[in-house]
Amino acid sequence: MFTVIATNSTTVKASWQLSPEDSERGIVKGFKLFYNKKGVVGLTTEITVNGSEIHIYYVTGLDKNKEYEFQLLAFSLAGDGPKSSVESERTMEDGKKIVH
Repeated sequence: MFTVIATNSTTVKASWQLSPEDSERGIVKGFKLFYNKKGVVGLTTEITVNGSEIHIYYVTGLDKNKEYEFQLLAFSLAGDGPKSSVESERTMEDGKKIVH
């Protein structure tokens, strides 16, 4: 399971759980989080999160009130697993904040 939720105007919280498919390629060593501004081609950012025990990452420095698309995959010594489905989230406008 992979979810994203805006926590303020420039930050999105990505969280995930391991699924049985994540372990098919061996012991999970970490995750790769991909994101880009929706509608912008070729500017995907990749963040490597080392360690199978980490299940939350805060993506910061995003543009205010813009929609972003996120994907996640688990990796092991055998390589990358399949990417998750695309999850979309819009950052908030100024002055609005939700704490999760």
